[in-house]
Parts: sequence; C-alpha cells; structure tokens
Amino acid sequence: MKIPTSILAILAPIAGLHATPTGVNLGFEDSLNGWTHSGVAIESTDVHEGAYALDLQAGWVEQTLTGLTPGVPHTLQVAYLDATPLEWVLGHARILLNRVTLTELHNKQDHEFLDGIGFEFTPASSQVDLRIEAIPGDTESFIIDDIRLAVGPRPAPPAESWANLTPIADARGGRRLVNGSFEADVGLPANDPYNSGPDLADHLSRFSLPGWLVTRENVDLVYSWHSNAPDGQIALDVSGHGPGGIAQTITGLAPGAVYTCSFYYARHGSWGSDDMTGQALANGVVVEELVRTNAQDWNSPYEIKSIPMLADPSGSLTIEIRSTTTDLGGNILYDDIRLTEGGDAFLAWSRHHGVDPDPDANPDTDPYPHEFEFLLDQDPLNPDPAIVPTVSNGQHILEVPLHGAALAQGYQLDLQASTDLSGWASASTFGVTIQSDTSSTTSSGVRRYLLPSGLDAFFVQLVLTRP
Repeated sequence: MKIPTSILAILAPIAGLHATPTGVNLGFEDSLNGWTHSGVAIESTDVHEGAYALDLQAGWVEQTLTGLTPGVPHTLQVAYLDATPLEWVLGHARILLNRVTLTELHNKQDHEFLDGIGFEFTPASSQVDLRIEAIPGDTESFIIDDIRLAVGPRPAPPAESWANLTPIADARGGRRLVNGSFEADVGLPANDPYNSGPDLADHLSRFSLPGWLVTRENVDLVYSWHSNAPDGQIALDVSGHGPGGIAQTITGLAPGAVYTCSFYYARHGSWGSDDMTGQALANGVVVEELVRTNAQDWNSPYEIKSIPMLADPSGSLTIEIRSTTTDLGGNILYDDIRLTEGGDAFLAWSRHHGVDPDPDANPDTDPYPHEFEFLLDQDPLNPDPAIVPTVSNGQHILEVPLHGAALAQGYQLDLQASTDLSGWASASTFGVTIQSDTSSTTSSGVRRYLLPSGLDAFFVQLVLTRP
C-alpha cells in the first residue's frame, strides 16, 4: 500500500522520538536526596552549577536512572574537579552502570571543573543503576557536579577530505592532518570554557583544540622553549594532568586501502622516571601500543613513528591518539602528524583484526594461516564458512573473495586441480576458466571460477604465492 506524502511527513518525526532519561537530584542541590551513599559530603564552595556539589572523598553514591531507550546510544556527562590536597597527586574515581565500569577518571584538574564530551553507552533496558565511587586506596578524589544523561552518541571528530590536505615536499612526504603540528591559535582560558589551563599551559577539552576532538579528559599544549617541539613552536602532551586523547577523521580515501600515519613523539621530561604509555587507534581499533622511556624524553631527539592503517569501506579513517598512563599528569608528546598513501598492508590488516602479524600464524586452526586469510579478505576471529563450489543454472561455480590490499602488495592466488589426488596441476589444464573477477589491486572483490562438469571426481585447492 502506498502511503500518502502527508502521512509520511507526520510519521517521520514520530519515528525519531525517544523517552527522556531521568534521575533524582543529579546536581546535588537537594543535598543527597535520591542517592544511596557512603563516605561522601556536600560541597558549597567549589561548584559547577547551582549552589552545591558532591565531595566524593573516599566514598560512593548510587541511584537508578529511568526512562532510557533500550538499544539506542546514550551519553552520560559529569563535571568534576580534583580535590586531592597534594600538587603532584591525581584524583581517581570510577563510574559504573549496573556495576560494570563505564569509565575511570584520573586527573589533577584543579583550575576549574572539567566537563568533557561525556561517556557513551547503549542500555539493554529502560533503567540503569548509576554508581560513582572513589577508587579504593585514595583518601580524596573529586568534586562531582551537574550529572546529565542524554539520548544520542558522543560528538564525532572533525572531518576533512584527503583532497584538502596539502602534500608536503620533503623526504618524509605525506599530508599533514588539520592542525597536525598544533600551531593553530586556541581560545584564551578567560574566553573558552573548555580551555581550563593558565596562560601558556592550555588544558583543552571538547573541540578547543582546532581540527581535533578531545576524546578523553583533557590535553596540554607545551611550548617549544620547554618541550623542544620538532615542528613549529608547540607539541601536544596527550595528558592535561590526566589521560587524554585526540581524534580527527579523514574522508575521501580509497575504500579499504592502506595509509600510513606517522608522527614525532617523545616522553614528557617531568613526572618521575617511569615509562609513559599510549595507544594509536584506526577507526576505533587499537593498532599500536606506544611506549617512551625516561631515556626517550623531549631532551633527546624526538623519533618518528609510522603506523599502517586501513581506510574503512566508505573511504574514511578516524585517527585517535590517547594516553594510557593513569597515575601521571604528563604523558607522551606528539608533533607533526601526517598521513601517507600506501604502507605495509599485511601489518595493517593484522592490527585491524587484532591478530599476530606472523604470516604463518594460525591460532584458530582453520585451513588458512594469516597470510591466506589476508588474501581471502577474511576476518580470522570470525571466519566465513569454507569456500566450496556451488551449482548455479547447472554450472559448477567456485567463488573466492580477494583482498585488494593483498593483491596490491603482491600476494597472488592460483587454483590447482586433480581428478584422483595423485598429483596436482594448474586448474586451467582441466578446463577451469575465470568467469568473472571484480577484484583488483585497488579494490577487494570476488573471483568466480567456472569448473568442468561430467567428471566422476574433481578436486581443487587454493595455492598462495607470496610477494
């Protein structure tokens, strides 16, 4: 039945409506009414909104939020301020939903409240138990205020087309990401509520870093006179006194193609002598664990790190760099982030799927080691059924998926055949032909082999040729 346009206009907004999530006294203006709690207090001096806030101290608070829409992304936001009395000690707290950790907070943000982009989750039911607790072992943690729950995901990182990035004519080459050397002006703390640091120590959250989304806590601009920035006057510490992160999306790439992200990096020169750690992510997948030792700090030469990554099927690549050090206020510094066409496709594929980058590895004990799964465009953690011939319109067809990145790197697939398993020969000698092939060195596709009929027995095997 065809629905009149006028009815469609009415139905469209109704389909997008969701219930409004609700809680009780989420700003603590009515003391601790609505909360189950232990070991906490109400604060009236340092507040983010209204006249009161929660001093978490070493305790916890808990209540049930209602009105959620199951299966739909939600975002929980909270403003927090470090309450530890010691200058070099971070506050630590944990947010849980139904007793499962949603996130941890680790920060020394004491200039003003830190109010980032929030924390995303997808509820399974219309209500959820929210618990905020100090991490055991800490005597004091955070002032908490202005808890908000909204339907919808966190904001997406800024996106820029590959075509709009300018090629760089030096030995390293590639194209620098938007504000990839972090030289763009930021708003002064007095004018930008998400630049919470003092002058010349900008602590940025949300979209305060031009070209980037700050994905976790906050980040810190460090000027060259202090950090020996290798490009321009500023390097970025991906810890604004706590584990932060940044992300940017590049569009207009070749779908599924390999690109190499590279950057300068070095360890912060302060905050003790322990290793500082971080991660690089491509489209939400961790593709590199980053470590800088005390001997690799900003007083030594910065080094260049190169990481091959895969564009997604739409030709988009979201690059994220984050800190994973939770007990230090500084972390690894980054500068001059670039993207270059090409790279080690097998390594990019391995990291994307989270498997051992050994071509001969085969932990799932299926018929194919990793190099074969790479060529066959398979997910080794969720493999497709075995490749077997099918009959279509009376013809015996063998369809084989092939990965464009593997073909571009020189991997090749041969089909061999036998009638009695006493020996193997090229399948073409038995009359096997390629009916169609949509794969190429620039795109993944499917090769269709037409097999002979009328034989009592016919066996085929796939043979991989390495580059």
